[in-house]
Amino acid sequence: VVSTQSTVSSGINAEYGESATDTIFGGDWKYLTHWNAMIQIAYYICNGIASLNQQWANSIIIRNHVFSCLVFPLSVFVVTMFWGLYHINPDLVIDPDAVYHETSWMNHLKHTFVVLVTAVELVVVEHVYPSKFLGSVLALTAAGAYMIWVHVIYFVDSFWVYPILGQLGVFSRLLFCCSIVGLYQVYYLIGRALNAKFHGDKSKLTKLDSSIV
Repeated sequence: VVSTQSTVSSGINAEYGESATDTIFGGDWKYLTHWNAMIQIAYYICNGIASLNQQWANSIIIRNHVFSCLVFPLSVFVVTMFWGLYHINPDLVIDPDAVYHETSWMNHLKHTFVVLVTAVELVVVEHVYPSKFLGSVLALTAAGAYMIWVHVIYFVDSFWVYPILGQLGVFSRLLFCCSIVGLYQVYYLIGRALNAKFHGDKSKLTKLDSSIV
C-alpha cells in the first residue's frame, strides 16, 4: 500500500509537470514524507523476503533496530508535524507556488495512513528493542542527520524545505531544530513503551548492542 502512494505521486508529477521546487537540489529527497515512504517500502520488502528466505530471516536484529528507531517514530513524526503545522497555517508545510495541489485523499495517504500501518505492526508484532543507550543514540542520529540535510539544501540552493524555517531567526531556528530532534526522541520512547506494554519488556542487549554499550 505504501508503494501505491509513491506510484500515485509519480503519476501526478507526470501529468501536471514539475513545480518550481522540484528542480531544487535534493529532488523528492528534500522531504521527510518521501524519506518516510521509501524507508517503509524498503523495510516491508525486506520483511517479505525474510519470511521466504532463511538467510534474510537472520537479519531480525537489524530489522528490529530499523523499526524501533526509524520506521515507527518517523511515521508518527511525519503525521503529527504535518497536520500540526497544517492546522496552524497550511503554507508552513505546503508550497503555495506549486503548479498543482494534492487532493485530500492523496494528502491523507501520504500523511495519515503511513502511521496506521506501523501502529498495527507495533501492536501485532513483537519487536526486541535495542538497549536504551543505543536506541536513543540511533534515534537522535536519524533526526539530527535530517536537520543537517535540510540546512545543506538551503546552503546549496537558498531554499528552505519547510517554509516555517525561513520565518525564524537564527536563534529561533536553532531552538526549533533542537525541539524537532527532541520530539523525535520522545516518539522513539513512546514506541518503546508501547512495545513493552503490548508484548512485555523483553528488550535486552544483543551482541550488537553489547559491542557498543
